[in-house]
Amino acid sequence: MTKVWGWREPIGPLVFGSTGWRDNAVEKLRPSDRVVLVGTTDEPTMESEQGRLLGIMEPTTELVRSLDYPRPLLDRDYDEDGIYKWPYGLLNVRAWTLEDRPLLTEISDRKFSMDAVRSIVALNADEARKIDALAKRPAEMAQATATAQERIAQATGRQNYTAPPPTTSRRGVMHMRRARAYTYLMELVGATKPTYKFGWAFDWKAREKTFNHHALPELGGLKYKTVQHHLWSTATEAFRMEQSLLRKFQGDRQAYNNEIIVGVERSDIDRAWIDALARR
Repeated sequence: MTKVWGWREPIGPLVFGSTGWRDNAVEKLRPSDRVVLVGTTDEPTMESEQGRLLGIMEPTTELVRSLDYPRPLLDRDYDEDGIYKWPYGLLNVRAWTLEDRPLLTEISDRKFSMDAVRSIVALNADEARKIDALAKRPAEMAQATATAQERIAQATGRQNYTAPPPTTSRRGVMHMRRARAYTYLMELVGATKPTYKFGWAFDWKAREKTFNHHALPELGGLKYKTVQHHLWSTATEAFRMEQSLLRKFQGDRQAYNNEIIVGVERSDIDRAWIDALARR
């Protein structure tokens, strides 16, 4: 069981505010375990959901990033610095919305610790039996982006895609637009002011290596360090996210390289990145 601020379909991963609490859940979970989500007893949970059983998830121990599963986000999901509060997740294989939504106090007379808010706690056999008897229906599941699909494929060894080879023909260029590609955010380490670069590439690691080859950080130059990247199903999508981010910081772009953003705090950069993903 875990406590949440609400239940909204489509359902994404089981989410956590830190890697420590996610690891705590991984240690407790066993194959086919299910987790019931209960609304907290105060705001920001809606009054109609406070203290009530809302839904059930069947999570795995597969680590995912919750923003790999686009779904509507609310202001309450961000902290005062504009950072998303629940970035760490465990992959869900299925979920159910409860049509019967009793109060937790009708299911159990126990007092649950803060572990039930930050991670998960085990229920006893009697509590589990009562929950299993509740009316429920299958919930709509959020569709993973290409990033999550790639991570799962790598973890299982079942990679079944390859990017097409580069080409200069018009037909080939049009085909490349449909190849998987990344939007990336790089920090320019060593700059006198906070400096970042938005861009897109088929291989962000190769792009970072190329930049650093010319910047020569080992000889005192700036170092390009990738701090965010997101894999899209097509290069067109990667380009669109890059362009939306550049427009967001139009007034902070450098004339000599308009993909470089100078003087903007990292928290503002991160919030813009998260917002750009949420809108896609």
